[in-house]
Amino acid sequence: MLRLGKLPRWVVTAVVFGALWYMLTERLAQYWFAEQEYSFGWLVPILCGYLFWLRWRSRPAPGAPDVGLARWVFWVTAPALLPIWLIGEANPDWRIIAWLLAGQTVLLSLCVIYWNGGRAWLRHFAFSICLILAAVPWPTFLENGAVNALTRLSTLVTVGVLNLLRITAVQHGNVIELQNGSVGLDEACSGIRSLQAALMLTLFLGELYRSSFQRRYALVVMGAVIAFLCNGIRTTSLAVVSAKLGSESVPIWHDPIGYSLMITCFLGVVAAAHVVAGPLARLLPAVKTRPEHYPPYRLLVGLCAWMLFVVVGTEIWYRAHTRTQTTNWSVSWPVHKAEFADIPITKTETDALLFDQGRGATWTNADGSRWVAYFFRWSQGPSWSRILARGHRPEVCFPAAGYRACADHGMISVRTQGLSIPFHALDFEDGEDKDYVFFCVWEEGLTNSDRPRSQAKWSQLARLRSVLFGERGLAQQTLEIVISGYKNQAEAEVAFRREIATLIEIGAENLVVASNR
Repeated sequence: MLRLGKLPRWVVTAVVFGALWYMLTERLAQYWFAEQEYSFGWLVPILCGYLFWLRWRSRPAPGAPDVGLARWVFWVTAPALLPIWLIGEANPDWRIIAWLLAGQTVLLSLCVIYWNGGRAWLRHFAFSICLILAAVPWPTFLENGAVNALTRLSTLVTVGVLNLLRITAVQHGNVIELQNGSVGLDEACSGIRSLQAALMLTLFLGELYRSSFQRRYALVVMGAVIAFLCNGIRTTSLAVVSAKLGSESVPIWHDPIGYSLMITCFLGVVAAAHVVAGPLARLLPAVKTRPEHYPPYRLLVGLCAWMLFVVVGTEIWYRAHTRTQTTNWSVSWPVHKAEFADIPITKTETDALLFDQGRGATWTNADGSRWVAYFFRWSQGPSWSRILARGHRPEVCFPAAGYRACADHGMISVRTQGLSIPFHALDFEDGEDKDYVFFCVWEEGLTNSDRPRSQAKWSQLARLRSVLFGERGLAQQTLEIVISGYKNQAEAEVAFRREIATLIEIGAENLVVASNR
């Protein structure tokens, strides 16, 4: 039998850290699949590997590391894998966990690089490892702020260009009013996707060209400008199509214009890199000197055993808490109400939400109030379902559509047919119009007694409690009701409580007309 100590040390290191990077990639892939703005993330690990390979071909002579420091960093960082992985299984939508796991993976990788080659290797290889951070989802507050700012700016620029082209256009929030209709600029039109992809590409090209810090900074700025200009051309082109050919023509032209300008953005960034950085740098031959210090076999094998324990132990924990009894409810749509009509769910919305079942409808009550409701359901199993159910919340989507948040009333509980259903109550304004929004996320695997704990507005404490109770991969469903036509929130809430009692059906199959699968 081949003894472990007889294996080349680089083989053991590659296997251990290959497994660690696989764990990170598997966790980040949930975002790359569920959120279209991060779909470029699938390429980033490949680009990291390519840059590392180029750096390996030109590696300098290894230096002498501080072994005590490397050992200390290793032993402080590695144990944190257990709580990070355990919490992440129950909270795949908690972006700080993704950042902690990515930071831990990068730090351990840099630690091993330093252990083998000292500061010389650390400086040489650091960027190729740290590039993976470009594929980690931005913190929610930062991303939402960027989306709102970019959407407002894109709307303003598009209106200005349309008027220069002698096409009458008036801005109402993020909606552009034309003579034959209106065009709304939402999150997809903000340019956040092209901006994030362009930033990643400029970082990669800056390293590929071995540019100086000043040149890399200039390239990042140019990439952001190119991405914004391409997105502005896209939104303006679609608005022109709507003005000239009618809004029904926009879906026909949406993808061709979008893909054309995506390619243009990519080529523009590559051209900017060539102008800013010049020709590709010639790689010096590697100095093939063997390192004097290596991480001990026992440390590498211990890390491998620890990762195996973390993965297997986490799986045992959550499987031991699997619940078979669930409380289900669905929406009984008020088809008898005046002006009841289904709201078509577009292909773009379907692709973004990836729901298993969903329906939207609008109706008018006898008192003249206008009601809009959306009900979506994601089946039990995929962890990205929780990302989607919680990622498209009113406080995120309404501001992105141009609404101004004017009040947050927190969580209210509505009792109906023996269930206590929590809703997040918010008020939004769009000019002189005021909408009262009630939004619920329901996890089907919880008992009614667990509900208040889990629905406390997704607080950090509630997230940690979900780990304690082993809640993972639960079926998700959301119900959003938007009401207009009342003087204040108190009147809207009274009407909502009265209406919801007639809308909820316990234990029935979900009555839906749209399906994503």
